[in-house]
Amino acid sequence: MIRISALAFAATLAVAGVAFAASPPPAIVVNLEPQPGSKLAGTATISHVSMDPPVVDVTIVLDGMFIPENLYPAGIYRATCATLGPTPEYRLTPVMGGRSKTTLKPTTIEPGPYVVAVFNTAGTHAISCGALPKMHHKS
Repeated sequence: MIRISALAFAATLAVAGVAFAASPPPAIVVNLEPQPGSKLAGTATISHVSMDPPVVDVTIVLDGMFIPENLYPAGIYRATCATLGPTPEYRLTPVMGGRSKTTLKPTTIEPGPYVVAVFNTAGTHAISCGALPKMHHKS
């Protein structure tokens, strides 16, 4: 067994040289926790749409007090919630009305950790964030 810390949907990547089952893995649910100064929590669900080519849907649902008509930028970052960088590995559709859905075609993934983060409307600080699980793959 090789332990690879990567995005939950990295299992779809044939590029990684890892053997995968013919059927898609189950959906992964990531709890999004409020960040300092925020009360917004929620979930990010990563569901496999296709294995070949690899395609996943990332759905974010926020709970709490937010302005429904505002756009809240979101992304998947190679970082921790405490050390988010300025550029996501994958940009996600901004959250509006508490929801967002993005279809991604993932490419090569570097070792993690990875998180899903939602930002304030200005995109200057995270308001909700959650760590993706570490993956275990057979080589």
